[in-house]
Amino acid sequence: EKRRLRQCQVFIAFRGRDTRYGFAAYLYIRLVAAKIRVFYDDDTSIVGKEVGKELINAIKHCKISIPIVSPNFASSAWCLSELNYMLSCKKEKGQKILPIFYKVNPSDVQHLSPCFEKHLHRHEAFYGRDISECWKHALKEVGSFKGWESEKIANGYLLLSFT
Repeated sequence: EKRRLRQCQVFIAFRGRDTRYGFAAYLYIRLVAAKIRVFYDDDTSIVGKEVGKELINAIKHCKISIPIVSPNFASSAWCLSELNYMLSCKKEKGQKILPIFYKVNPSDVQHLSPCFEKHLHRHEAFYGRDISECWKHALKEVGSFKGWESEKIANGYLLLSFT
């Protein structure tokens, strides 16, 4: 099982209710068709295991992480935790982060527009200020990255070529 995780090249993080049956599924299919080994959250290798540990382990072993930052991305503590860990792996291990801004503007992410701020405020009440501040920093940082913007691509889909 760990061997399987080590074989994955790309980890996709996304807010299910925004993109699971549309954009994220399309991206997964396109990457797999390009013979890229992708960890996706419905991976059968994590059935019966502690999901959080398995997701962190998958991020750690992938060379590239693709967070699909969407309007409700920040409503998910899972998404924010994954993003925070991706940034740690980028700093410590040189992993790449290739963000996709799906129906959001990168500057809204970087500057924490009211949509993102509202979710972070709710998380602060539940998880505390320290964790909320880490997640704010992670969003601001990924918002400053050059990434793909769905609204600037025909039909909101990417034509991927990883070479």
